[in-house]
Amino acid sequence: MRASGRKGQKGMADKKSDETSTGKPKDGSNQFQPGGKFAPTNDRYEYEQGMESLPPQERELVKELTNFADLCKYFEEHDQKLDPSVARAMSEAAKLPIEERIARIREINQKLMRAVNDAGEGAKFRN
Repeated sequence: MRASGRKGQKGMADKKSDETSTGKPKDGSNQFQPGGKFAPTNDRYEYEQGMESLPPQERELVKELTNFADLCKYFEEHDQKLDPSVARAMSEAAKLPIEERIARIREINQKLMRAVNDAGEGAKFRN
């Protein structure tokens, strides 16, 4: 086994991150690192708890964006490509005020859900 697999020893990447992490972000980019305010999480429960701390409108927006991300993941896992109009619609939605943005993303999600359902029904007939 290599040194990076030994207990108590850190690999080069770990040492580098320790050296640059001072506890105070220089330019805000450390907020996206593990332990930072915007660090990624693989724990859905932890993610949803974090969402609960958001103001109501932001929480609703994040909920719809999470649903969109889940739908995109579903399409990717099933080797189905999204129509380019979806990307354009999301880009346009990003320019809207938050209430309208939430409604528009919800509409996009509903269209994607119909596509998922239609694909499921078609699969039943093909088998």
